[in-house]
Amino acid sequence: MKTSILKRLAILAFAGAVHTGCTDFLETTDPNSLSGGNFPKKLEHIDLLVNSVYGAQHHWCFLGNYWAGYLMYCIDHTIDLQYHEDQSWVDICAGEVKAGNSKVSDPWTGLSLGVYYTNTALEEIASYRATAPESEKESLDNYEAECLFFRAFYWWHMLSAYGQPDMDGVGIPLQRSVPKTMEDNYIGREKTGDCYRAIIDDLVKAEELMTQTDPHRANVWSVKAFLAKAYFFVAQETGDEGDRANAKKYLEACIFESGKSLESFERYRMMFNGYDEYEFNSESFYEMGNRADPTSGNAYGAANTGSTLSLYYPPFCIAPDSTRTAMSYGNQYMHDRNLARFGYDDPTPLSTGVLQKSVDASGNATYSLSDEYMAQQQKHRDELGREEDGPDPRLFVCALQPFVDEVQMTINGVNAYRKVAQVEFGAWYLMPETTGNDPETFYGWPVRKYNYLDGHLAEATRNVAGYNIYFIRLPDIYLMYAELLKNTDPSTALEYVNKVHRRAYNYPPDSPSPVDYTSLTDRTRTLDPTDPLANDPILYERWAEMFGEMRWWEDVRRLRMGQQEADYYKTVSGPGAAKTKIIWSDRNYAMPIPTSEFESNPNPDMCQTPGY
Repeated sequence: MKTSILKRLAILAFAGAVHTGCTDFLETTDPNSLSGGNFPKKLEHIDLLVNSVYGAQHHWCFLGNYWAGYLMYCIDHTIDLQYHEDQSWVDICAGEVKAGNSKVSDPWTGLSLGVYYTNTALEEIASYRATAPESEKESLDNYEAECLFFRAFYWWHMLSAYGQPDMDGVGIPLQRSVPKTMEDNYIGREKTGDCYRAIIDDLVKAEELMTQTDPHRANVWSVKAFLAKAYFFVAQETGDEGDRANAKKYLEACIFESGKSLESFERYRMMFNGYDEYEFNSESFYEMGNRADPTSGNAYGAANTGSTLSLYYPPFCIAPDSTRTAMSYGNQYMHDRNLARFGYDDPTPLSTGVLQKSVDASGNATYSLSDEYMAQQQKHRDELGREEDGPDPRLFVCALQPFVDEVQMTINGVNAYRKVAQVEFGAWYLMPETTGNDPETFYGWPVRKYNYLDGHLAEATRNVAGYNIYFIRLPDIYLMYAELLKNTDPSTALEYVNKVHRRAYNYPPDSPSPVDYTSLTDRTRTLDPTDPLANDPILYERWAEMFGEMRWWEDVRRLRMGQQEADYYKTVSGPGAAKTKIIWSDRNYAMPIPTSEFESNPNPDMCQTPGY
């Protein structure tokens, strides 16, 4: 979670000033201030500008907060809601988003700002090159390549959220320069296919310029992995043989030339919660570095070095007085249907026969969970997927199990490890009627990935955690390679699926194991035979391996799986104690953009996303 990139993240404030005067900066004669005459005048100034490009990832409306709990976790059903009275939030989960829903449209603003900072840095790099010494050329090339990588990165995320998946569909605006006049802002939304080509073009140029290999920054292998992904997505959509060849070339480069390797299962389990020794690891191609500030860091749009991505889905724990206590805001939990997809179907903790109650002679009640139940849960951990009918071990990477897992929290001045609780309120052995959860059916497991496990985020909504956020990992590369080859070389495809699967089950990835799939249509761990992932190991492994990493939506959108996913998840919590049926419409593949974009822009191609 620590990275040198973040050491001057306050440059975001400077970049905001640049926003009002791209070439003049500040009109001042003070040599210690920023102006067109004295900035940028040395390589360190370029470094500051590039830091702002990295810093835009932390924007409150992007990976600083909104992207998971408001957007991706809702539309891909990673989570369900505990608080049901915010209709705009329920609408996102239920597939009924309306124009004007700021929870889905505000990330457009944060991502657009990232593009703006990138264009600013690119123009100033070009300007500085005119007077820069030859000894700085390689550094400038790398800075330019980083900016091109990030312009593609911000466009990619905009396209994933707001672009229609069809290549001829409505995509995003491609702002390639810093606007100098109001008219320069009047650009329209391009076709989705053109947007993908623009992303690829930036990455191809970045590859030509990039030489650095520092894992803490966007580097040579970050660019190649992103190119592999971009070509793969386009090739799978268009069937173009040139795109397939390029996807294969870059995927194979990442597999055979990068030196990357899968981490052990135990290291994989610890990669997502802010522990320095597990981050920037051997399977990461690019990750957003975060630094925790859990006591004073303010993530409400201010420049910061971390993220409150987990604000809405923190762990709950059992306090000494037997109440459930949220470690932050605490509205979301892992959608219960995900447990069945991971292959878990044990009784719920508070169901009949599991919850035990004993009353002493004075009438005092004591509650516990049955010994048989607890023994069964321990067996899942001890055998780690090697039980014939046990759950996929990644369940315990992706979620925290109530009454089994522990988190660290200070309560009444005492810091201690405490048992995780169901995401509910009141005493741990009760299920309040007000939330509508049935103790016989409700699991309520907290999400584990991208969660802060070592304390309360003090003052709840204002502080930042330090988990790094991954963009591309080696398992993603392996599974794209498998999907690309599944029709032309199924044996090789199967081997790369099995590499990911073996690591998940704590076997060496490169040797045959007892848990290997024997075909690309084998039955997976999901319990529901009608699940679209029931007989598709490639897709199942993509879902299970990257669960909670905000990537599954890309595949749902790419493969047009929206209706199938709605049919699988069925409902989300609705107003009051109700359950709301998930409604699917193909318009949901692309979210609405802020109305201000087309209300103030006369370009006829700057329009609202179709269907809203």
